[in-house]
Amino acid sequence: MKQSINPVIGITSSIVNHNNIKSVNLHERFIRSVIQAGGTPIIIPTGTEEMPKVWVSNCDGIILSSGEDVDPNSYRANPDPRIQKTNEKRDKTEIGLVEHALKQKKPILATCRGATMLNVALGGTVIQDIESNNPNAINHYQQAARPEPTHEVQIENNSWLYEILNNTTYRVNSIHHQAIDKIASGLRIVAVAPDGVIEAVEGTGEYTKLLLGVQWHPEEMASEDSNMQNLFKAFVGECINTV
Repeated sequence: MKQSINPVIGITSSIVNHNNIKSVNLHERFIRSVIQAGGTPIIIPTGTEEMPKVWVSNCDGIILSSGEDVDPNSYRANPDPRIQKTNEKRDKTEIGLVEHALKQKKPILATCRGATMLNVALGGTVIQDIESNNPNAINHYQQAARPEPTHEVQIENNSWLYEILNNTTYRVNSIHHQAIDKIASGLRIVAVAPDGVIEAVEGTGEYTKLLLGVQWHPEEMASEDSNMQNLFKAFVGECINTV
């Protein structure tokens, strides 16, 4: 069916207004990171209920990218007063992508919003605003340049993430106000911030090395930090097994 030297990596996207025209939006650094890791990127828009199965069938791996807040209705919660822009249609598309990727044993890499969305798709919940729910919260929405790391995370030494980064502590960038709350079945916590916020999750059991979610933006750091590019390389390497 597919005739591709490199694994095809589908990357989810947002809808934004560009010159007053609704447009599909994805940060270009996702594209660059996938190409440098040996993948062939395609952009996945928000679609109908039937489309995720087709997209997954034509991809070797899926990246759940960054963007809006996860809609509380997607995990059966009421909206917090500090909730920001949401897109329930995007949530439904990404939930469908996760469902079919797992059925077809296609790897998933999830970043920032994507990590919380992965957790929701598997039955977990979301902290809708870190600062108002954690009295000991550090700053998770940096004013520094996007590629700059601003806080440490503590990494489990028996994790795939540790294998990739080769360290139990790592400084990461941070551009989010939401985070994982109740962890979903099929996931385990493999990194936390100094305030206890969950910073990375991985799949367990049959999902080992199929699922990896990080709360930071490795695509932004990758051009200046080879270990963050290695994260994409490790993910694309798992996708090669599905080609």
